[in-house]
Amino acid sequence: MAAARKTRKAWKWKERKADAAWVVMALAAIALVAIAYNQGLFRSRGERMYIMVGEGGWPEFEPGLNINPPPVPGNISFMELEAFRRVNMERQAAGLSELEWNGELAYVARLHSEDMVSRGYFDHEAPDGKTHDNRLHDQGIYYYNKSAENLAKISYISSYTYDIMSGRVMNRTYRTLGEVIGFAVGGWMNSTGHRENILIKDLDQSGMGVAYDPGNQSFHFTQLFITRVHCGYKDASCCREGRYALCYMPWNCTEGICG
Repeated sequence: MAAARKTRKAWKWKERKADAAWVVMALAAIALVAIAYNQGLFRSRGERMYIMVGEGGWPEFEPGLNINPPPVPGNISFMELEAFRRVNMERQAAGLSELEWNGELAYVARLHSEDMVSRGYFDHEAPDGKTHDNRLHDQGIYYYNKSAENLAKISYISSYTYDIMSGRVMNRTYRTLGEVIGFAVGGWMNSTGHRENILIKDLDQSGMGVAYDPGNQSFHFTQLFITRVHCGYKDASCCREGRYALCYMPWNCTEGICG
C-alpha cells in the first residue's frame, strides 16, 4: 500500500513538472506572437513589408498607391551632361584641368551602354570580344594616344514593397535622376581603378553615354577618355611615319586620316 502511495506521489510530481513546462512554453509562444504582432506580421492582407534596395529612407505612401518614375528617354542627354559635369568637378577638386566634351566619344559611349542593355551584359569587353579601342576605331576615331573607359550600372529603384501573403511586388519608389547620377560618379570615385581614370592628368577629352534598361529598371553609364593628338583626323595634318610619333594607328595615310 505504501509503495502504491509513493508511485502516485511520483506520478503527480511528474504531472506538475510537465504542466510547468507547458506553461513556460505557452508564455514563450505568447511573447513571440506579441513581438510578431508589433512587427506587423499578423495584420491584414493589405499590409506591406518594406524591403530596402540601396540607400535611402523608408518610403511613405498609402497602401495600393503606385508611384511611377518620371519618363526616362527625354532625360538621357541631361544625365550624360550632368554626370560629365560632376566628373569635371572631381578633377577640379584634385587640381586638374577640366575635360573637354567630345561628341564623337559620347556617341560611342552611348552605343556601348545601349549594347549592354540590349544584349544583357555589363562589361568593358562586349560578347564579340571588342574593347573600347575597337569601338572607337569602328567609328573612325584614331586621333588619340591614350584612352580609358569607366562603366557604372545604377538601379532606378530606391525601395519597393510586396504583399507578404502572395509575395507579389506592389509598389516601388524611385531615385531622382540626380541621385542616380550621384551614385554613378560617387561609385567611380570610391573605386581605385575608376578614380585613377578620372584623375589621369594628361587626359583632355571625354564623352559620356547613358542608356536605360526598362527590364530591370537600371541605368548603364559609359564614360570614354582620351588624350587627343593633332594628326590623323579630317582636316588635321596627315600622318607621316617618323614625323608624328604620337599617332595611335599604323603609319599609312588616306584622305588625311591616319588609319
